Amino acid sequence: METTTNVNPPRKSSKKPLLIAGAAAVVILGGLGTAYAKFDLFKSAKTIYLQSEAESMMKFSSNVSKAYGEYEEYMKPYLEKPVHSTTELSDIAIDATIPDPQAQKILDLLKSAKVVMQSNIDEQKHQQQGNLEVHLKDKKLATIEYFMNDSQFGFRLPDFYSKYGYMDLKDRDALKQKYGQEMPKRFLTYRELMEAVRFNQDEVKSVLTPYALLYADSIKDTQVAINKDASFSEEGFKESAREITVTFTEEEAKALATKLAEKAKADTKLFDLIYTRYHNVATLMADSGYVVDEVSKEEFKKDYDQGFDDLLKDISDSSTASKEQVKMVVLVDGDHQILSRKLMFTGEDNKQENLFFSSTAYQKGADSYYRFAIHNPEDPKNGEVSYTYKATEQSGKTNGKLNLLVKENEQPALDLSTTFETVKEGKKVDGKYDFAVVLADEYSEPIALSGNVTVSETSTDAGRDSDASVKINFDQATPDMPKGISLKMKSKQEFGKALEIPAMTADNALNLATMTDEQMMEVQQEAGAAAEKFMAENAELVQQFMMP
Repeated sequence: METTTNVNPPRKSSKKPLLIAGAAAVVILGGLGTAYAKFDLFKSAKTIYLQSEAESMMKFSSNVSKAYGEYEEYMKPYLEKPVHSTTELSDIAIDATIPDPQAQKILDLLKSAKVVMQSNIDEQKHQQQGNLEVHLKDKKLATIEYFMNDSQFGFRLPDFYSKYGYMDLKDRDALKQKYGQEMPKRFLTYRELMEAVRFNQDEVKSVLTPYALLYADSIKDTQVAINKDASFSEEGFKESAREITVTFTEEEAKALATKLAEKAKADTKLFDLIYTRYHNVATLMADSGYVVDEVSKEEFKKDYDQGFDDLLKDISDSSTASKEQVKMVVLVDGDHQILSRKLMFTGEDNKQENLFFSSTAYQKGADSYYRFAIHNPEDPKNGEVSYTYKATEQSGKTNGKLNLLVKENEQPALDLSTTFETVKEGKKVDGKYDFAVVLADEYSEPIALSGNVTVSETSTDAGRDSDASVKINFDQATPDMPKGISLKMKSKQEFGKALEIPAMTADNALNLATMTDEQMMEVQQEAGAAAEKFMAENAELVQQFMMP
């Protein structure tokens, strides 16, 4: 009797369509704020769910726009006017017991040290200059000066050599020959890069809306269930809510993922949105003389299409034999605001809740609470990246806490928590921040830090002044580590104060691209004589560092 053994090839991961369906429910629903805002009557579970997505996304978009507007208003003087800043670090103290007497002398000297930084920045002209001074016992010890514009960078140590050392990117060929380093034609600024990739909010909405409509149209009434007698509870806040559950079988998830991928592949608006930013950055860098291997628009489109072809093949090859589902559960209040969301795999028996994304967000009266987390569905409790923010604001006073957690196992790789209190009176803002940080990896013992920062900032039309104090404690200090560090910081910023970068001439500067051996010898001689003079003038200080 002949026996035939059925050997089934290993099934490819079936979770990809499920993940795409779940991610789509979170990401592309940004377009629902536009697509469904005009609906007034929602009766079925599906339409109640879609209205809740739309209302919540519109409110979220409004909050983001408001926050970004406040940020732009704060940054406006730095971008439109030259800014002169003076920052002073003082009262530097290191709490440590060190057996080495020489090292202890250095710590004692730090208490009388002061670091003063002067900075002048003009974003419009792409210019900046400044200096850094080190003071000991109320005496200026040393200074370093610098400047930078589109094509030049220079510095000098006036206490040791009178001239600037500088490089001019117009001499980029000579610089490459002398130092073997390829240099650009001009230096890029952070602002230029941000402008190159900036997205217009309306442009993004117009791209996302068709995907939101596709997602909404693909959901069948049978996929959505509602429990109108649920409740929401988080951080002491309780409210009656409707629990809406949206489920996708593997077959439904596969169909949705296929539609989304096919649409994205053929979407010229989406392609242009992505390609334009790539081209903007590549052009900016190439025009500035950086080495850029930019691919043509045709090649970029080929890679773009190939990426979606690969994705579609993976989706097509995935099995639909599994009974596992992806489930989304949202709690919605009476104003159609989504209070919480969970996305999970249900397992083959559809009884498990293997979480892979969760969020909670509400604003009620003076209270705000936000929590977003990505989980490892294989171990949701011990695999997590989360951000949590809670605050109460009343009459210009805000109290709250913030937490950032990165966890791969029972021991977090990063656990940062902060409690804060800010008080705003007119144009003055006072803040106090208490923090604790735990850092860990698999190769060493965890490092625990804690401390506090206090800040007082006063704003005027002409500038901003601030005073701050910082204290850091090493909670698990070893014998070779300090117990703590503290310092004070004072800052003054003046808007509209023009800056002038000195012209580089043979009398005040050395061009590093064309510097001769004779000039190098001159530098060494002058710097050597200045060093001897420095040691003579600071003999008492130098003596403290000498071995007994």
